[in-house]
Amino acid sequence: MTDARALHGPGELIAALPMLIGHTPADSVVVAGIDRRDALATVLRVDRRDLLDPGAAGMLGRALAAQLVRASCRIAVVVTYTDEDVRLACPAIDALRPALADAVEEVEGWAVRAGRYFAPGCARESCCPAGGRPIPSVPASVGGSSVVRAARHDALSDEPDAAYLVDEPTRRRVARASQRWIAHRDEDARAWRRGSLDRWRSAVEGVARGEFPTDPESGRIVAGLQDRRVRDAVLVSLIPGFAHLASRVVVGDADREVREAMKVLLAPDAGRPPDRGTVEPAWDLGAWLIARARVDARAPMLTLCALIAWWEGDEASCRSLVRRAHASKPGYRLASLLECTMLAGINPGWRRAA
Repeated sequence: MTDARALHGPGELIAALPMLIGHTPADSVVVAGIDRRDALATVLRVDRRDLLDPGAAGMLGRALAAQLVRASCRIAVVVTYTDEDVRLACPAIDALRPALADAVEEVEGWAVRAGRYFAPGCARESCCPAGGRPIPSVPASVGGSSVVRAARHDALSDEPDAAYLVDEPTRRRVARASQRWIAHRDEDARAWRRGSLDRWRSAVEGVARGEFPTDPESGRIVAGLQDRRVRDAVLVSLIPGFAHLASRVVVGDADREVREAMKVLLAPDAGRPPDRGTVEPAWDLGAWLIARARVDARAPMLTLCALIAWWEGDEASCRSLVRRAHASKPGYRLASLLECTMLAGINPGWRRAA
């Protein structure tokens, strides 16, 4: 992502983190992994409150440790963002430290509070003065590559692509790749749809690791989502217990099972909330693609994000995303169905059951 040797000390690294993750963290813990080349190999964010839950902290710690191992990191720099007084100790960092220490050679802990940073538990005035040190300006050496997560684990944005600054040359590259991939559809439509679904799945797995698709690959994924069967297969892949159906949906061979899957979204007796580990990388990938796609090609991604927002219970974001989908492609059918669902006052099944 960037060369850690160009960042002088923890202050410059902390200053760079908001740019690297695409937003200013709040009530969060960010883990920056540095590999043996002194390069930032991965940057990961979790909710601080989840680390304060003994039932969730161990699982999160193991998941983050596994990411650091996959990225071949030797140092983990853990930064907590909080308004609480953690001068003496930070329980969120302490909850992570054992798992991370098994994965890397060194774990550093820092806290950010009111625009200043310090190391919890450090009493050396030369290192961590009582009021903390001011966070310096963002180093010019930091590049624009970013890993974006929602600003809060439980909050969605009606502009999921807002954190991605994409220029027109990038959009043109994506559009050209999209046109080339669409041109292959008539050669073997079934194989093309399977390939498009595989590209989406692979990209979601990459996003979960903090790796986003290249411009050409982004273009091919955008092209695939213009196809109704591919889009519907992606939708089904988000539904707990039914992800395996996506490979059949994409070839039009699962109508009865899809009706059962829809009950997870709509029926009070079968409704389930979205699985965070599934919808968050899908949301982030959708945002990445929306930013890179031409306006008239954004409707599928906008509507998928709108569906996630509705499923979460965030109706305001859903309405805004549906409006953007209609602006991209007037009368887009899935956006219209979602709009009618909201106009009818139909909430997700899990909320109606509650």
